[in-house]
Amino acid sequence: MAARNKGLVFRVTGLPASQPDGELNTTLKATIDDNLLEEEKSKLTVSTAIVPSCYDNEHERVALVEFHGTVPAFLSELAADPLGDWQVEMGDTDINFDHHFFGFTQLYTPKPDAPVTADIIAITGLDGHAYGSWRGKGNLGRMWLRDFLSKDLPYCRTMIYGYNSKLSTHGIDTIMDYGRELMEEIKKIRGTEECLVKVVQTNEDDHPTIATLHKATYGMLLFGIPHKGLVVDDIQKMLAGQDNHPRSALLQQIRSKSDLLAFQLADFKNLIRDRKIDSESKRWKRTGNFVTAVDADSALLQLPDSMEEKIPLGSDHSMIVKFDAKNNRGYTSARDKLRQFEQDAPSVVAARFSRAQNRPKPSSMVPFQRDSAFVGREDILAKIREKFEQAASQDHSRVALVGLGGVGKSQIAIEYAYRVRESASQTWVFWVHASNAARFEQVYRDIAVKVELPGHDDPKADILRLVYNWLCDERNGRWLIVLDNADDDRVFSSPRVDLDGVAQGAEPPGGATPLTSFLPQTPNGWILVTSRDLVAAVNLVGMRRNGFS
Repeated sequence: MAARNKGLVFRVTGLPASQPDGELNTTLKATIDDNLLEEEKSKLTVSTAIVPSCYDNEHERVALVEFHGTVPAFLSELAADPLGDWQVEMGDTDINFDHHFFGFTQLYTPKPDAPVTADIIAITGLDGHAYGSWRGKGNLGRMWLRDFLSKDLPYCRTMIYGYNSKLSTHGIDTIMDYGRELMEEIKKIRGTEECLVKVVQTNEDDHPTIATLHKATYGMLLFGIPHKGLVVDDIQKMLAGQDNHPRSALLQQIRSKSDLLAFQLADFKNLIRDRKIDSESKRWKRTGNFVTAVDADSALLQLPDSMEEKIPLGSDHSMIVKFDAKNNRGYTSARDKLRQFEQDAPSVVAARFSRAQNRPKPSSMVPFQRDSAFVGREDILAKIREKFEQAASQDHSRVALVGLGGVGKSQIAIEYAYRVRESASQTWVFWVHASNAARFEQVYRDIAVKVELPGHDDPKADILRLVYNWLCDERNGRWLIVLDNADDDRVFSSPRVDLDGVAQGAEPPGGATPLTSFLPQTPNGWILVTSRDLVAAVNLVGMRRNGFS
């Protein structure tokens, strides 16, 4: 039989799951045939495949339909408007054809003789197509995620994700809008603790399902992602003369050296500290000569080699994810990485959920009752909140309240601590007495007990170091430390002393390390200092503008 050249692939949704897949496939082909013109029936060859629905597989099936030859007349509207939909009657059911593939689409049915081992999600970049961006340019038009992985990873649920990424359309979505839309769709299709491969960053405080997704995500293959932005000059030529084009704001967000991307990259690196990353760099050609729109520095996360494997591929932006044959070097690299992910992920993900189940829930260690008569000071509370929010994209954030004794610094800190717990119940709040080293260390011992730190009851344990390491580990969640009565700069800058005033040697916990070394500087933590001494406060927070009188 002669090989058929590739044709346009459409998605069909709304197929009833009440029929067996074989019968449903036959019914669908008959429905398509009924809608073809007589002259098209001899010219067109139709290939159909029934696949599970990512959203409601109990009641619905999805089909992938490829027309070899040309697009039939009844779907010509979709050729003219690729963002549209077209309804067709199939018996007493209305089915829907589309070419945009918005949302999630499963590409093949996993083998039924064993459980699904992992979810693989493929997400195209801006101006890409959910299906076409992964499809080879050869005459057979192989789509490796579907045609190759169905044989090489037959127990995975492999999906593509579509969204309106076309820069020529009049969308107004921002980077954050795209991210939120993706997370909402993932919530709809993920209800288990199976491992997940390739997904974007999440925030564990947003939603219980997102926290579960973060634990379930094992690894990512990043094909030349412009983490630090890309050269958008070539794209802007497409919008020439359209100064008010809705996509202009988006282009500013993704341009090279974008502040927004820099902040998000910092958060992303912290979020994926124990995930497996494989990054592949590329060049991007639009028109005319080659231009390096995504350079190697932007395409790589620059993580340690133990976390990120860098794989160079000699392809341009379009071809880096298009593999025509199973022996293509890019495909074999991607396949081998995915196989390794599939093999290693289940035990790692299971351990994460086991740790999470046994981990104590975040709580507050504020030793004071909330003042029900607290009024005023809203301006100071707003400034504290604003400073912490401004510093959210940095490595850490510290704010100080400075003033004479009795002016209400601690009361403001108490009120702020309670408000933090009200607005973010997954945040730990620790109250640390900072008037002297002994009280500071005692609170750290209390924290070790509260968070159930392994080894905290060992008399030889370095409690300060144990708690410091726990606070630095972002997997333990967000925290706020109120460092109360930090009036004496020498408490934090001088070597620790025992209760008799003798400098401690190497044997006691913490040795001669200044206490300030045990105050973490991590993106998941905030420190609010109260002090009578401006110098002591500034030395702790690092900058005078982060202090309020």
